[in-house]
Amino acid sequence: MSDYLKEALSSIYSENDDFVIIGLTGRTGSGCTTAAKVLSTHNFEHIKTSLFNGGTPKNNQQRKQKIILNRARKVWPAFIHIRTSSLITMELKKEEKEEAQNALSEIGVSHEAIKKIERIKVKLPTSKTSLEETVNFYTKNLPETHDQIKEILGKDFIRIYQELGRRMRCSGSITSADLGSKGVTAIPRTIDKIIKTIREKSKESSTNQKTYIVIDAIRNQFEATYFQDRYSSFYLMAVSCNEPDRISRLSKLGYNQDEILEINSSEHSDDPINFDEEDAYMRQDIASCLQRADIYINNPNSKNTASKYFDLADQLITFVTLMIHPGLISPSHIERCMQIAYTAKLNSGCISRQVGAAVTDEDFSLRAIGWNDVPEGQTPCNLRCRSDLLSGRDQTSYSDYEMNDTKFRPHMITTTIPLQPIWKDTGRNLSYCFKNEYNVLKNEKNQVHTRSLHAEENAFLQISKHGGMPISGGKLFTTASPCELCSKKSYQLGIREIYFIDPYPGIATTHTLKNGSRIPELILFTGAIGRAFHNLYTPKIPYKDEISTLSKTIRS
Repeated sequence: MSDYLKEALSSIYSENDDFVIIGLTGRTGSGCTTAAKVLSTHNFEHIKTSLFNGGTPKNNQQRKQKIILNRARKVWPAFIHIRTSSLITMELKKEEKEEAQNALSEIGVSHEAIKKIERIKVKLPTSKTSLEETVNFYTKNLPETHDQIKEILGKDFIRIYQELGRRMRCSGSITSADLGSKGVTAIPRTIDKIIKTIREKSKESSTNQKTYIVIDAIRNQFEATYFQDRYSSFYLMAVSCNEPDRISRLSKLGYNQDEILEINSSEHSDDPINFDEEDAYMRQDIASCLQRADIYINNPNSKNTASKYFDLADQLITFVTLMIHPGLISPSHIERCMQIAYTAKLNSGCISRQVGAAVTDEDFSLRAIGWNDVPEGQTPCNLRCRSDLLSGRDQTSYSDYEMNDTKFRPHMITTTIPLQPIWKDTGRNLSYCFKNEYNVLKNEKNQVHTRSLHAEENAFLQISKHGGMPISGGKLFTTASPCELCSKKSYQLGIREIYFIDPYPGIATTHTLKNGSRIPELILFTGAIGRAFHNLYTPKIPYKDEISTLSKTIRS
């Protein structure tokens, strides 16, 4: 009976057949590679952690840390580290000699450097290669080859590999930048083949090894979607840090200001991607990856060498332990409040970007929620249709300006005609963004013409509208850091802490918030959200029953 109970419990938590994939995403210098190194550490005791382990915890947070640390020591797995940039090296070495030469030459690699790269030999694994040899190839041999090429290319390495990656996303091959539909999934398909190979060989091995894989790093939102759609055990983990810390790290690596700006522009733009452009699906888009993440990790610079990476390791240990043993502890106050904001954003009728916000008092007690949407009584953009506007149907959904302006209506007729087949062939609603259409008409880029209230603004107004309690000294949780206008409102209302996920472009932080004598603290969110929030904090079975079952197996 005890064996049955033990096997049943193990089956529930998949301890006999574990399979977890973590995809890391983040801007260059944020710490994805460092996070991967921590995750791939074999001996848990070699990881430097500051999780509480004393006999007298001061608060519940320290009690949670103690529970996590004790469990982590028993279940910590060493992740197999797959470096996306190394796969570009593999594709480079798989190409015919002349093709590889041409590709490198086209993107500005010197003849001397190309010759040095050619001399590096790589033995690719086959179907007959053992599990140990396969893992060793991807975690040791290939990275070593990659690092040799990195040394040859020097400071040009990031630029060259970003271009090779862009080519793969365009055509599916590093040798061509021609657009092709298969290019969108070229990198994730390559990684997926490696994952399946390792998984199959693990099952075939005599020990039936557990499979834990970390991908460093995912840099395109469609690559993230590829894995999120295929694996329930996949978590997209965003590694971030304050911008001064990131710039400082890049500077220490030898990059000058112009080179840092070039890196920034290639992987992160303040302007949203225009998916009407042909190569929009192929380029790096870290901002969109950050928005799609399940777990957010903050990797600040350490105050001293002794405490280096403590914060990063503490977070990684916590989330990996919860992946293996969901519901071991409850979420933090910060996670709970941000999850409310994250859920609130789904109410938004904006067809460009959904944002959610939650406002609490100083004790994390909820006072209001909001999302970016039109004022109450107006029709959100996702429920309006071009055809209805032009035919005069559902007139309460459209403004007097939209229905009667002698320049706007002809503009809408012109822009709607090419879209009519979409409605006829697919049944999709022909929603439109008034701000975008108006700016095109006026040849402007003005944000003031948006129909929607911002999420933070909406939350603040709900308090006023319904006579809520004061929020001076309270906290704001927002899925995107507040813009200049919402920052001023936050400041005026006396918000003391602003938790955010995705930085908003502009000068809201440096100009509006960091000014005066009542500067609120801006805090980069750390925690699980969305699907991961439920996966990590929902117990497989009630903990009481789990302990009861274990006690029976021990007594037997």
